[in-house]
Amino acid sequence: FSRGYGGDTLNTAVYLARLGVAVDYITALGDDALSDEMISGWAAEGVGTGQVVRLPGKLPGLYMIETDARGERKFFHWRESAAARSLMDLPQTDAILNSLDRYEVVYLSAITLSLYGDNGRERLLRALKRARGGGTRFVFDTNFRARGWPDLDVARAVFRSAFEIADIALASTEDLSPLYPGESNE
Repeated sequence: FSRGYGGDTLNTAVYLARLGVAVDYITALGDDALSDEMISGWAAEGVGTGQVVRLPGKLPGLYMIETDARGERKFFHWRESAAARSLMDLPQTDAILNSLDRYEVVYLSAITLSLYGDNGRERLLRALKRARGGGTRFVFDTNFRARGWPDLDVARAVFRSAFEIADIALASTEDLSPLYPGESNE
């Protein structure tokens, strides 16, 4: 076993910071040693952590990756009670959502959207739409994992909303085929 910190949106933030782009990461973490280590590591990479909300008694989401002999990855998740799931329901949520218009670009993935309930997703998408009205560009990564969604109909409705307001959609056949079975690649 080896321990590392990552995920689709965090990896993107780190890569951009390494290229010299000013990046803030918005999430919620606990007040535990792992969360402290994560924030220190992100800051060392040049990722801004001022928008990370710390929640007493909570923990970060955890996952393990098993790689087979062909290099195929299998994910095991423990994130039902992760601090990040609360991000759209906190006293700080309004300030975070109102801050989105300060950014030139906001990037998030379908995995991010799968963490929140209907109300949280709606709040976030409304805030992104408002921020776009002020010139912020929205990049939506279709990183789809069926197990994170209550059902495909909910996922498709959220994707439709995200596609409607996204300036850039980072889509792949691998992500969209399970979401839209029977549809052609085109």
